[in-house]
Amino acid sequence: MGLITLNLKRVLNWNYIFMSAVAAIFGMIFLMNFGDISENIVFGVDIKYFMLDGYLCLFIFFAGEISKDMLQQEKITKRIEWKLANGIKISSIVKENLLSLWIGTLILLFPLLLMISIRLPNLILLLSTYFLILSILYSAFINVLILWIRNMNWFKSIPIFATLLHILLVVLKCGIFMKTNNVWVLLLFSPVSIIVLTACGLCLMTKERIVSSYY
Repeated sequence: MGLITLNLKRVLNWNYIFMSAVAAIFGMIFLMNFGDISENIVFGVDIKYFMLDGYLCLFIFFAGEISKDMLQQEKITKRIEWKLANGIKISSIVKENLLSLWIGTLILLFPLLLMISIRLPNLILLLSTYFLILSILYSAFINVLILWIRNMNWFKSIPIFATLLHILLVVLKCGIFMKTNNVWVLLLFSPVSIIVLTACGLCLMTKERIVSSYY
């Protein structure tokens, strides 16, 4: 809990408030210009799923941004090397930073999520399950990606890379859904894919790879 509080204090600045306002404004514009979505279908897929994936793109992008003041900063300042030298496991480092990144990004997007729950109350259940589960999985993935990267000049590409990965998964699952017409594809394809990628990253991760990072 102490690390979570410390990490949140690091990111609570004017830039954080600005990003929160930008997310809320774009979300509000979208909601105001979008009529009744209850019966809208795009490419054979209920548009609610596209909406949630769109909001997940926002979560992923902003999570990548605020991770600059969390795990990225710890890696740049060699604090992670100190932790590894003192016997802390790689999985523990990911876990202790996962909640910080997840909670920090949810707080950033809270105004937007509040507007969605008011404007589209029928999405609350779907939002609280699909969105929250995938957002915590992407938080873990981003932290593993930070540890995996050796050339730390690539850190600035994390928000774009992670967002594009999510878009790719959305395209793939829509293509599979159009072939199978199975709603479980829409619900499970992205979570399973991210779990597999994150697990593979952790299994292949070594302390030597982390400490050999460079600028």
